[in-house]
Amino acid sequence: MTTTAMTLDEQVTSLMDELERHPVYENPYFQRLESVPWTGRTYEFHRANFFQRTEGTVKGIAHVCAQAAANDDVDTLVLFSFILNEEAGNGEAGRCHEILMENAHNLHGEREFGLSPLRVKEARNSELVLPETFAYRERTLELLSGGYQRMLGVAMALESHADRMLQVCRTAFRNSNNELPHDTFVHDVEIYFNVHVGDEGVEERHAADARKCVLNNCHSDEDVAEIAYGAKETLAIQLEMWNAMDRAVREMAG
Repeated sequence: MTTTAMTLDEQVTSLMDELERHPVYENPYFQRLESVPWTGRTYEFHRANFFQRTEGTVKGIAHVCAQAAANDDVDTLVLFSFILNEEAGNGEAGRCHEILMENAHNLHGEREFGLSPLRVKEARNSELVLPETFAYRERTLELLSGGYQRMLGVAMALESHADRMLQVCRTAFRNSNNELPHDTFVHDVEIYFNVHVGDEGVEERHAADARKCVLNNCHSDEDVAEIAYGAKETLAIQLEMWNAMDRAVREMAG
């Protein structure tokens, strides 16, 4: 291994360690979800913003696949194609993660709070969605389109963030389940979270795959800088969204 390669490896390792300590992982909205039960109003607010935030997941992964193919990056294409296949339900429309998300959130909202269902694609038109949630979507799309290494930094940050986010949200749903029998709750609501953060550790594997793709594409100091920029900007705009949601919920509580 050359001295330059060792230096690049050290830079990437340092970057990944820094990202793991980012305040987004312990933001006040996550702390609220783990400890403060939802009301009908705060749940409806969460659902609309979570739908709008997460609706871009498959689109982003598909973009990574397309760019990996265009850049002859076979390893990234293979790994993210597998992730895309999982998000799309492994060929079963009914197990598509977006459908599982929609069904789980709507069943919980109906049974616990008497809320009408919301389609994922309709969330963008909801008056409950914050400007910061739209800004998150717009900024991540901009970053994904900003160059190959920058895109990989975005993908790594999103996959790493997803594991913590989904575990926190699963806890919030568990804490507010009062109406559904346990088996029904696990089968019809918790399933959305368990396909990501269950015993198989899918999101942990996704994050590890994304980090591998980053390591494969660090050939210069400039590459590391672009990856770092994409990752840090992604986590920063995500933190802004969670902080705005926390402020909004505090205002609802008076």
